[in-house]
Amino acid sequence: MKKSGGAADKKRVRRSLPTGTRDLNSDTPPRKQAAEKDVFQLFAEKVRDHKGLVSRWAVLQETRVEYFRGKDFVSFLKNHPEIKDILESSKNFEVEEIVDTLLSKNLFSAL
Repeated sequence: MKKSGGAADKKRVRRSLPTGTRDLNSDTPPRKQAAEKDVFQLFAEKVRDHKGLVSRWAVLQETRVEYFRGKDFVSFLKNHPEIKDILESSKNFEVEEIVDTLLSKNLFSAL
């Protein structure tokens, strides 16, 4: 009898939803909306890839996810303002506004 496990059974992590979803009630033209999504998506990828934010891996509903504490994210943004500069026009947002935007765009998930 063979044990299940190993490299063949590992699942891939889905980092974000496809950008094809669009809010139909928005008055923003599609190009500008797509550019704004790209800025927040780029920001989310930079945050995930940065070594200064301590994160851990877990299994949530049979999917591997990466998670970090909210207070670590706040201190990370205060200590690394260059990451916040990626947001361009939205860089004056408070940390809570940035998190709300990332959650609404499904780039981060609240547990």
